[in-house]
Amino acid sequence: MTPHVRGIGFFPALRFAVAAPACLLVCVAAAFLYPVLAGRTSRPRLMLAAVLVGFAVLVLGGMAVWGPEGLALAAAPALLGSAVAASWLVARFVDRPRWSRVGTAALLLVGVLEAAGVVRAVSSERASPMRELADAGSRFITLPSGARIHYVEEGQGETLLFLHGNPAWSYQWRELIRGLRGSYRCVALDYPGFGLSEAPAGFGFTPREQSLVVQEFAEQLQLRDVTLVMQDWGGPIGLGFAGRRPELVKRVVLGSTWAWPTSTREARGIFSVIAGGPVGEFLQLNFNGFASFGLQNGVVHAMPTDVLETYLRPFVPLERRGIAAFYPGQITAATAYFQEVEAGLPRLADKEALLFWAHLDQGFPRSDTERFERAFPKHRTVGLPNANHFFFEDTADQVVAEVRAFMPAAHP
Repeated sequence: MTPHVRGIGFFPALRFAVAAPACLLVCVAAAFLYPVLAGRTSRPRLMLAAVLVGFAVLVLGGMAVWGPEGLALAAAPALLGSAVAASWLVARFVDRPRWSRVGTAALLLVGVLEAAGVVRAVSSERASPMRELADAGSRFITLPSGARIHYVEEGQGETLLFLHGNPAWSYQWRELIRGLRGSYRCVALDYPGFGLSEAPAGFGFTPREQSLVVQEFAEQLQLRDVTLVMQDWGGPIGLGFAGRRPELVKRVVLGSTWAWPTSTREARGIFSVIAGGPVGEFLQLNFNGFASFGLQNGVVHAMPTDVLETYLRPFVPLERRGIAAFYPGQITAATAYFQEVEAGLPRLADKEALLFWAHLDQGFPRSDTERFERAFPKHRTVGLPNANHFFFEDTADQVVAEVRAFMPAAHP
């Protein structure tokens, strides 16, 4: 299982693709039941409310007996609220002698939006098996902590350790690995809950825990003199590891990332509150919305359909969607961890750094790059005027060339 926003629970049985049609069927049934009750009792609205609330209680009882733990409690507010609202609305609509054009148009609009939402939600759940994502370079390792980590390893020579962001997984580095594997050992892992990796029992999925997994992974593979390649969440996760074990890290390559606390008053913090709150969770868990929107709007050139589908595939299973909505919230929720990462930067000041600044990435403006320039005196900054958040998708050839120039010449 993967986490959900700020402790808000999510059960697939309550998702929009199920709840919306169920509510529609109940409303239709209530519309037929209400005239019957009106002919038999002087208080048909009260009787309709009693019937619908009683039905809701019966359904909740079934959830408590046969459903997973917590399902009935999570469903109770929505079910009981919907029952009361349906009893009032259905009676009101049935009793109206005539419909206004505005009311009819509004009802049709709501119906169309609901139907479109159901279609979109159902279509977002369709995907081929996850095992098809593993390619020839894929490997798996079970760490002492219990995490089962999927990673890609190709090439020989000095080690490049690629750390992905959100919503993404090791697949995001495919073009860079393809361009560098002939000269270097390229290793890219999925964090637990991302890609094809699995978390151990009790894992909290916080960035600190992910950083400790990266450290454990590096130690298990006995990685030394590593060049970290980081983007988005790869930055705080990787720099946290590097700050704790600076002797394992030789150089850093980073772009569209950060390593310090974020205020809710700045743009990244506002994004954290919205995308990492109930609205973001609803869109992600029901429509895979945040992952899809983030990927498509994080590149300048439109992604080919097969590439976008592969990016999204690990987030298609309902039980794995939550992590994509969990991490935006962590931008402001994990302040203590970011303070640790920032405090560890002075221990890395002697490392050579290659910094990429994607000019079109509004989430990581020039000021972030300037802070990294101060943290890494031995740096080279490369501006990418036509690149966005996933800068390596728009400028893969240039990024590969810059990394090659930054790294020592490979020996045959």
